[in-house]
Amino acid sequence: MFDELLKYKKNGHFIFTKGDNLVKVGKEVPNLPGVYYIIRLAKRNVDLVYIGKSGIKTPLGKNKDSLLKQSINVQQGLLDIKLSESNIEGLDIYWFVTMDPDHIDLPVYVLGLIMQTYYDAYGRLPEWNTGGVE
Repeated sequence: MFDELLKYKKNGHFIFTKGDNLVKVGKEVPNLPGVYYIIRLAKRNVDLVYIGKSGIKTPLGKNKDSLLKQSINVQQGLLDIKLSESNIEGLDIYWFVTMDPDHIDLPVYVLGLIMQTYYDAYGRLPEWNTGGVE
C-alpha cells in the first residue's frame, strides 16, 4: 500500500494475538528511528488501523524520544484492551527503519507521507489515529 516504504530494507512484521507478550513476539524490532503501522485481522476483514513513528531528533541530532522497539513495546496495555473489546483475531504490526547508515529520513517526515497516502485513498485517517498525525 505504501510505495514510500519500499526503499527501507531494514523492516519486518509480526503478529500479535490475545495473551501474547509484545516484547517477545516483537523481539526482532530494532531500537532505531522509524515508522510502523498496525493492521487489524478480524473475521475476513483486514484493516489498517494505526500509523505511528518513533525517534524525534533534536537540533543537535540526538534522539529525543523512544525508538521503534520501545514505541511498539509500550503499547502492550492498549493493544490488550483493543483485542479484548472487539472481534479482533490478531494484529499484524509492520515496522520500517528510516534512519540508519543507508537512509537519513526523519520518521516524522515519513509518517506524514504515509498518512497523506492513506488519507488520499480513504478520505480519513486510520481509526486508531484519533489525534491526527502523531
